[in-house]
Amino acid sequence: MHKLKLINSHLKGYKLMLLFVIIATILFSFLNLFQNLVFSYVIDNVVDGVAITNPLLILLTSLLGGMDYIRDHLFLVAIFLIIIYLISALLMYYRYTKQAVVAETLAENLRNHLYHHIELLPYKYLIKVKTGDLVQRCTSDVNTIWRFFSGQIEEIFAIVSSVIIALIILVGIDSKLAIFASISFPIIFLYSYFYFKKMQKLFLSCDEKESELTTFIQESLTGVRVIKAFNRERYELNRFLKESKEYEDTSFKMIAQMGVNWGLSYGICTLGILSVVVAGIFAVRNGNLTPGNFFIFITYQSKVLYQIRALGRILSDFGKVSVSIDRIDEILSEEIEDLEEGDKPDLNGDIVFENVSFAYEDDKDALVLDDISFTIKKGSTLALLGPTGSGKSSLIHLLVRLYEPTSGRITINGHDIKTIAKGYLRKNVGIVLQESLLFSKSIYDNLSIASPYSDRIDIYNASKVAAVHDVITGFEKGYDTLVGEKGVTLTGLVIYVLFFT
Repeated sequence: MHKLKLINSHLKGYKLMLLFVIIATILFSFLNLFQNLVFSYVIDNVVDGVAITNPLLILLTSLLGGMDYIRDHLFLVAIFLIIIYLISALLMYYRYTKQAVVAETLAENLRNHLYHHIELLPYKYLIKVKTGDLVQRCTSDVNTIWRFFSGQIEEIFAIVSSVIIALIILVGIDSKLAIFASISFPIIFLYSYFYFKKMQKLFLSCDEKESELTTFIQESLTGVRVIKAFNRERYELNRFLKESKEYEDTSFKMIAQMGVNWGLSYGICTLGILSVVVAGIFAVRNGNLTPGNFFIFITYQSKVLYQIRALGRILSDFGKVSVSIDRIDEILSEEIEDLEEGDKPDLNGDIVFENVSFAYEDDKDALVLDDISFTIKKGSTLALLGPTGSGKSSLIHLLVRLYEPTSGRITINGHDIKTIAKGYLRKNVGIVLQESLLFSKSIYDNLSIASPYSDRIDIYNASKVAAVHDVITGFEKGYDTLVGEKGVTLTGLVIYVLFFT
């Protein structure tokens, strides 16, 4: 039920369209089966003169002008079949185009919501989770759901409606033979159901292995300069081959299980069709079944059984969908930061740490900061010195509320930062983290990230204060120079400027 709520909340405005797609699918299934009924009608009733008992065929005879008129104008049946084919084609066009709209919209809404949610998650969560895993949930997991809604969900309704319609028609022809023919229906269905339950864990394991491989690739490509600088290509390649092999083994295990499913389900379908063929031959021989109705039994049995067999594949994919929804919901269930709630006071004043203690959640007994108190006067400069792990970075993280103190308080201009809106606080407190990151955009775009509404004069003035204006204007394109991923291109240009100007 929770999974349905998640999907339903991202289908706003398109649920009615999805309903029409389902209706079109059911109508298409009916017409697809009705075509075979018309062929049987021609064989038995028009050609052989067998009395009509089916209400639909009685209505058809009346619409075409009576049996005698139909025998004299057989082309009317052909025209009627052409009309059915045309209507089926229109229904198929509507079904596939509109379900594509529904699927694309759902995928877009999920992807946008997921990315927006990740952007607002707390810092303490984001530094623990694997980047590759987040990337996979925004791409692979969303695509799995998209594939299901782009074709498989309507196929479920097509199969169910085909089974129901076929059984109604077959029972009307010969109830005993219809019951005999339908024995294989629940067998193949139950087999598919239990196969789906068994495969769900294997799909999850496959997704986890793919996530680990994605994470490894992301980390390796991010650190490619370090890998090459220390001649670690062979080492990283061996690690990749190991991760890739584990993913391959898990995938092969899943494929082997699916192969078993296809083989067994094919055998069940073949036995089901063969049994109906044998029983139908005896029925026709004994005069209990007409050749046209025998044709109906064989064609319906083949269509329906192989559709139910396909249900195994759909349920298998639904296992993947179920896992993907759970993985997406796991992220969306994480509580996001509220950046707007709180005061927005004047922060132009002293910074005061009062008896501040802090410990990370994974080891609350080990205090990184223990009863720290000091004051930074307005306009003054303070240097913090200490070995790695002494808490220097933690102080800065506390100042912008990336973490909250275990005890004590921090004030700016007399205002406790716990009462200040996080977004407002971070906008007014500038920090330079240990790991600098430049986006693959222009220098100007990178400089204006913290203040997107600043004009070029403000950016130029800030660059002059930072003593980089002359360096930037020395580039051929100045502030419009494109920066490579993580600043790799800029680094080379800066070196060039320093050495050759």
